[in-house]
Amino acid sequence: MERRTFVKMICGGGLLGFLFGAGKSEAERLLRPPGAVSEEEFLATCARCGKCAEVCPLGCIKIAHGEKGLAIGTPYIVPVEQPCNLCMKCTLVCATGALKPVKKSEVRMGLAEIDNNLCLARQDHDCRVCHTSCPQYNKAIWLEKNKYPTINKDFCTGCGMCEHVCIASPKAIHVKPRGGAE
Repeated sequence: MERRTFVKMICGGGLLGFLFGAGKSEAERLLRPPGAVSEEEFLATCARCGKCAEVCPLGCIKIAHGEKGLAIGTPYIVPVEQPCNLCMKCTLVCATGALKPVKKSEVRMGLAEIDNNLCLARQDHDCRVCHTSCPQYNKAIWLEKNKYPTINKDFCTGCGMCEHVCIASPKAIHVKPRGGAE
């Protein structure tokens, strides 16, 4: 085999590996807007039209660029920058069904996780910011022993308000994608 052919194969394989390997895992880490179908179906169905981002009143929906691999052109949310208020307008403009209308109380786009080593309340500081800011007050985040925030996965919508308002540095709470509408 010629050296030139070998280099082309390696480079081509690296690109394919990026697109179908690293690109996919990057996409799976994106927090999708409410009502998103499973990630695999989402990537195949989303028209990448940007209408969901245009209609978002808070501007929390961003559109993925080249660094996101196969997710390029698809919508995602970064809660630390701007949480979702679950207005559901994005689901109404999605013509392909990648975002499906769902009741606010049934949205499960992500799940908040608390790092107890970073949580100020767990370090005996008087902090209840995530608990008092949660739209699912005393349901998605409840206080263990009236002090320690704890996530109830059955009620957490993944809106990201808790991550956005967390005053710990670095943030003690992060929202991870659940992988599609439930």
